[in-house]
Amino acid sequence: MHIKQYVKTLAEKIFQAKWYPNKKILLESIPDLGSQTYPVYEYMLSQGLNNEYKLIWLVKDKKLYKDLKIKNVRFMNFYPQNKLEKIHKFYTLCTSRAMLYSHEYIGKIFDKQVLVFLRHGSFIKSRLQHSRKNEVNESDLCICPSDFFTEIDERQLKISRDKFIYTCWPTNDYLFTDRDYSKYLFKDESFDKVIVWLPTFRKTRGERVDSTFNFPLGIPCLYSESQCKELNNELVKNNVLLVLKPHPSQDVSLLKNFNLSNFRIIGDEDLEKAGIHLYQYLGSSDAMITDYSSVYYDYLLTGKMLGVTVDDFDYYAKDTGFSIDYFNTIVGEYMKNHTDMIKFINKVANGQDDLRDKRIQLRDKAFKYCDNRSSERVYDEVMSTIEKRYK
Repeated sequence: MHIKQYVKTLAEKIFQAKWYPNKKILLESIPDLGSQTYPVYEYMLSQGLNNEYKLIWLVKDKKLYKDLKIKNVRFMNFYPQNKLEKIHKFYTLCTSRAMLYSHEYIGKIFDKQVLVFLRHGSFIKSRLQHSRKNEVNESDLCICPSDFFTEIDERQLKISRDKFIYTCWPTNDYLFTDRDYSKYLFKDESFDKVIVWLPTFRKTRGERVDSTFNFPLGIPCLYSESQCKELNNELVKNNVLLVLKPHPSQDVSLLKNFNLSNFRIIGDEDLEKAGIHLYQYLGSSDAMITDYSSVYYDYLLTGKMLGVTVDDFDYYAKDTGFSIDYFNTIVGEYMKNHTDMIKFINKVANGQDDLRDKRIQLRDKAFKYCDNRSSERVYDEVMSTIEKRYK
């Protein structure tokens, strides 16, 4: 036996032995303490798992969490900043029973460890052109919303279907709410309807370009200040608030200078300051606008109106591509310009929902479960798998 293989085998026998104190679960997400991982973590705490296991978050900067004191919850830099941190991270990897990640791949050290891919959401766009170079799909479990996506996910993720667990998405648990979270962000204002707009990014501030279509303001359908003001006038007339939550990598700096009364822009920092999760805010909204983002499928669970911007569809299809037959799958009010957006706003204001039945049909195909128990199902699957391997 080669010396490296011998050392690895010896290390596995020691660190993964039943008697060794290896009750640790690693957690990763982007942003830190977010995505699909965080609601599962919250459920772990609600079940008192941290009384038995150490829950270790791999984050960008552990110093940011030095004041967060929760029993057996620790923070570690995903990218070690010195040799000591590097050794500590490797030791932690060796002595962990499970690793849950949504974005940055966490490599398995031993076969016995349980690697769980929590992902980001359901596929609309193709990921094949932009898959991460360091991504290795050796996951033991990979969450999926329903068998409607099995073939798509298998092709896009290159993970065999026997790894899929049909739990649905943990973040969607936040959608089921009776609270008006709009009041958390705009405390002293009152609107008859709130529409949230979540466009996917087209161009990051780095090298990635998903659509070469030119958006003068960084967002679909609105190409000038005059169009924005015309849209805002319609919002004022109907007492509707339109809240834009752009992708963090998308530049919308020009739009911020227009001073529009009923068209606001929020970021992750605003939600954090208000103490709410994005999907809680979505759940309390009256309608949503998006495009090729996975949030489209998630919002189907609310039963509320959906608009989709498609002005750069041909460019996006060429530059990035789609994992589905878009127009034969996606049900929503299609919008190609600001006039279409104004029509959608009026429909929302008047409660004219022509596509509700078709959206419900798609929802029931897209989700095996339409409830707020996805985090619980992920937790049960993970713990069941751990218990089988560490009898």
